[in-house]
Order: sequence, then structure tokens, then C-alpha cells
Amino acid sequence: MDRILAGAAASTALLRGIERMTRLLRPTLGPLPRTVAISPFIRTQPPEILDRGATIARRTVQIPDRFVDMGAMMVRHMVWRVFEQVGDGTATAAVLACALMRSGMRYTRSGGNPIEVNRGMRHGLEILRSALREAAQPIDTPAEIAGVVRGMVGSAQVADMIGQAVEAVGVDGTILVEESRAATTTLSYAEGMRWNSGYVSPYFAPGETSIVRLTNPRIFVTDYSLDRADQLVPVLEACVKAGEKSLLVVAPEIRDAAVALLLANRDRGVLDAVVAVRGPATGDELEDIAVACGGRSILQQTHFSIRDVTCAEFGTARQAWATRTEFGIVGGFGDRRLVRQRIAAARAEMNIADDDASRRSIQSRIGKLAGVTATIHVGAASPAEQEGVKSRVESAVRAARLALRSGVVSGGGLALVNCMPLLASLDACGEAAIGVKLLEAALVEPMRTILANAGVEPEWIICEARRRNGSEVFDVIRRDWTDPWKTGLLDPVEVVLAALECSVSLATTALTADVLVHRKHAPRAEHP
Repeated sequence: MDRILAGAAASTALLRGIERMTRLLRPTLGPLPRTVAISPFIRTQPPEILDRGATIARRTVQIPDRFVDMGAMMVRHMVWRVFEQVGDGTATAAVLACALMRSGMRYTRSGGNPIEVNRGMRHGLEILRSALREAAQPIDTPAEIAGVVRGMVGSAQVADMIGQAVEAVGVDGTILVEESRAATTTLSYAEGMRWNSGYVSPYFAPGETSIVRLTNPRIFVTDYSLDRADQLVPVLEACVKAGEKSLLVVAPEIRDAAVALLLANRDRGVLDAVVAVRGPATGDELEDIAVACGGRSILQQTHFSIRDVTCAEFGTARQAWATRTEFGIVGGFGDRRLVRQRIAAARAEMNIADDDASRRSIQSRIGKLAGVTATIHVGAASPAEQEGVKSRVESAVRAARLALRSGVVSGGGLALVNCMPLLASLDACGEAAIGVKLLEAALVEPMRTILANAGVEPEWIICEARRRNGSEVFDVIRRDWTDPWKTGLLDPVEVVLAALECSVSLATTALTADVLVHRKHAPRAEHP
């Protein structure tokens, strides 16, 4: 087999791969999605029935044609990047990227300059980014939040729970999604803290999950940079001596050698569960964690050496969790009197702070110390259904946070359609203008796909939506025109932007790929 493909053959193979992967994800777009059945690895098991783009892309490992597979894997990685960033918008990103690639390739095959086309697309993206952020409106009530996520979870009751939870804990509060033994989904609250920094290595996350959970962990907090494996040996020895099997390490910097030591001890069974996370930037916040969990922070300024650590310095909590971008501690077993003292001291400090940044930082500390954690207990009739519902709820919680933080725009693809006249009036020169036009034409694809998936003829609806000047969108569930701002048919602006930015990034990259190289894999070593 030829391992190098160049010119038109290379671009054709990439496009075929992008189209093939998009064909898998397209049916999942919209509030009335179709499903994709994927055969299991074990033949005796039933196929997986999936309706989430990120999961479908993750399950698709390889296409037989290696060059076509390159295009498919570009979409796969783009979709997962969107999912990690915002938790939704994966199918939208795939549909947009495919439309841009198809039209862009049609033009470049006729002799167009892909560099200039890409420049036009990126220029159009900047205009769209500004326009969408300007169009975004804030939301704050539980009903508004529930309206944003209702289509994602497919249940008004669960959407209302998410709305109540997000409104209760705020943008910086903690919301956990856990499995329930009951068949119904319920909501409960507990005290907890959360930080916007995640685990230092994805190898801490088991399998394909993106979250690590520790039950009743010991918590080691320090501001020392853990550059060497031997620095953590006293910590592990203290755990072993006390019979502890679950460990959370919080430090500003944890290098590969230290990470490898923790993972090796987990794999050997010395620890049942372990995760290392990047700690807060300030010693005050590290001390907050230690006090809230009944431990002691090992700080350089106190001249306390890690070599002298015993289990007495470790904090404890009911649960700790971490993702790629954040971590949290729930139910710390610290002395509540000491926690209240730290809150009072922080409030006094905030009263004398002389700039807004300092006051916001201190307020954030107070919110973490006195924060509330909401837990959504997901119930279902079967384990498979429960897993699917749990995944949707986790994504919906992330989308709700984004909506609360950055605002929302019209849903159903209407926000992108409303931006088309803006690009049409854009004054671009030369072939860059072609890139702008291609981006403009692609903006209608998400709405077209949503309508088609719902069994509605899209072309007349799209024309009618534009005739109504973007004031109303066709609700495919009610089968009627509706004001998205009154009925809650809205999308977090960050989700729309992530899908748009990643799709343009993929298309501009693929359009300039003129040669594909399939590397020969080294033969597997024979076991003695």
C-alpha cells in the first residue's frame, strides 16, 4: 500500500473521512435526535444505542482506509475538544466543519488559493465572535437555566433540578452528578469547595471517563513543587502506616516523576484511588483547604519539611473529585469553628482591600469556605439507561454554568442564521471574500440538520426564519414558531462559540493539507 498521498487525492481522502465521521454525528443534533447503534467488543452483548456526539466519536476507533481515517480522526479529536471545553455542541461543530471543508475544497479544486480562503474564514470568525457575544443576554432564574438545558436532558423535571442547583450554588459552587440506587432522580445539598484547576495527568482518570472521584480521601496540601518522586515517599509511607487507601495531593507543581510514583502505587494496589491536582496560587487558599479538611498545609514559609509528614498533617473529607479543568472537596471534616474564624478574617481583610481584584479574590475564598455543594442523584430503570442519563446531566450542568457565566443566545441554530447578514455585508477583498462567503453559507447547516432530524422539511422553514428577521425560531417539538427568549429555546453563547471556533480551525487546517503520510507501524516485539 502506498504510504504517501498528495494533491487532489489527499484532499479527497480527507474530505471523505470528515464526511463519514460527520454522517455518524449528524443524527444526534437537536431536541429530537436519532440514534446510532454501535456493535460491542463482546459479540454476545447487545449493541450500544447512542445519541451523544462525543460518545459516538469516542467509540469510533479506526476506518479501514488509513488516509480516509485521517479526516475522520480530525473530526473525532475536534469533537472531543469541544466536549471537554463546554460539554455540548459536538454535533454542531462537526456539521459546520464538514460544510466548510466541502465548499472550501470545491473552490480550491477549481484553482482557488486555500491560504487566502482561510484568511477570509478567520476574519469572518472574528466578526462572528464579537457579534455573538454582543447578542448574548444574561440569565439568572432557575426557570431560565432549566430552559437552556431541557433539550439536553430530555426531561423537564431533571432540567428544573439543574436550574435549582445552579441557582443555589452559583457559578463557583459545586454540583456533583452521582448514580442513585433508586429509579428516580433526586437533588440534595451539602457543603463543599471547588477550584478551577484540574488533575495534572489524564492517567489519573479511569478508562474513558473525564472525572476522578475519591471516597473518604486523605488530603495532602503543600506549596512545595514536587519535582522528584522521593519527595512523595514520606506521604505514601504515612498512608500505608495508617492503612489509608485513598489520597488527594494538592500542590502548585507536580512533575512527571512524582506523578509516575503515584500511578505506580495505585496500579500495584498500595492505593485504591489517587489523584494529584494543581493547587491554588496563594498560601491563604491552601490553608483554607487544610483547615476545612482538618489537616495542616505544608508551606515553605513555615520551614516544615515534607520528610517529617505524618498522617496527622493530612486532611480528610467525605469525597474529593477532579476533572481536567477543576477539582473539589465535599464534606471536609475540619473544625467548623476554625472555618468560621477564617471566614471572619477574610471578610475583615476584604473590608480594607483597596482594589476590586483583591476584593473579588477574597470573596471567592469566602464562597469556597462557606459554599454549598449540590448533588444530583441520577436514577433509571437499567444501568445502561442510567449511564446515558448521567452523561447528559453532567453535560447539562456544564452548559448551565456557562450560560450563567457568559449569557445565552437564540437556540435551534437561529443565532448563527441571524449572523449571516452581518457576513454578507462584510467588505472583504480578493479571495479572502470567498472564505467569508463560505463561512456565511455554512452557518445555516446546524438549523437545517435540526429540522431534518425532526422530520421537518428544512428549506421553507429556513427561508421563513430569515423572513421573520430572526425574531422567532421553529420549535420542532411544538411544531410551531416561537419566541426563543420567552420559551427558553436558548443556547449558552460559549457552546455556540466553541463549536464555531473549532470547526473553522479544523476546516482551515484540512484545506491546506496537500500531502498525507501514513507511517509504518513498528512490529510488535515478541514475548519471550
